[in-house]
Amino acid sequence: MFPLSDRFTDALNLAVHWHRGQFRKVGPGETERVPYLSHLLGVASVALEFGATEDEAIAALLHDALEDGPDNTGRDADDLRREILERFGPAVTAIVDDATDAAPKAGEEKAPWPERKRAYLAKLPSKPASSLLVSASDKLHNSRNILVDVLARPEAEREAYFDRFKQGQEGTLQYYRLLADTYSAIGEEALGPRPELRELFRELDRTVQALEAACGTEAGAVRQHEVLRV
Repeated sequence: MFPLSDRFTDALNLAVHWHRGQFRKVGPGETERVPYLSHLLGVASVALEFGATEDEAIAALLHDALEDGPDNTGRDADDLRREILERFGPAVTAIVDDATDAAPKAGEEKAPWPERKRAYLAKLPSKPASSLLVSASDKLHNSRNILVDVLARPEAEREAYFDRFKQGQEGTLQYYRLLADTYSAIGEEALGPRPELRELFRELDRTVQALEAACGTEAGAVRQHEVLRV
């Protein structure tokens, strides 16, 4: 049986609606041109390539809804969550919850970036395999995009690329390094009968290593940055 039904199509249409007008981040003076939907499609694609079920693929499409939806739709995250639950059920909603590090009301500021990312990293090892799949697919797609963008620039301009992120180069590299370390440390018992998750974690680590090298640094130095040190 084909693994995707009209539920997936419904989720895709909802993602298009909730993220309409949202673009991928650009640097100062650059023009926004890449619809944010490209990321949601990319995460769903990665997840499916590493064995996602339909519920997991739907959650991949909606994984940023609670975080970005309030700004994009004018609706509180709690309201958006209720709609996900009603339309796609508790399994999808639980994965979206686990992928979310901020669920603000419409117009409300998120908590500071370091605070949110430390909390996300701390909770990650306790998440079920479905949530780890969607989370790691998200991080792999993001880190691949950053790596491609960085490599497209001369070495002297690579640090400036990170001006599009509030946390700059140090914070961005450190977050992805700590993510890769955290996934790598998760034991086999947490993955259950899904060995493809280990390969997903390894691919993320390889991508982060390549990103560190492209920025002229290495894992040991990145781990010591102050941004996310506890």
